[in-house]
Amino acid sequence: MRIKVMIFGQIAEITGSSNFEMNDIADTNQLIDELNSRYPRLVNSKYAIAVNRNVIQNNTRLSEDCEIAILPPFSGG
Repeated sequence: MRIKVMIFGQIAEITGSSNFEMNDIADTNQLIDELNSRYPRLVNSKYAIAVNRNVIQNNTRLSEDCEIAILPPFSGG
């Protein structure tokens, strides 16, 4: 299973890339574990995850060709 990951803001600075693909990721908990393994600086970083343009709060199952966005903290005014 392949998912597309898009990364924005200071999180992209940590990963050194604004997008890439990942394989065999079943859910967002596994995604977070894999990202933390690849990019140890993410462990202490705050960010939100959107799955197919919906920001999620809990572990979410992923399916083939899911579009994932890793979003830095943002504030409104």
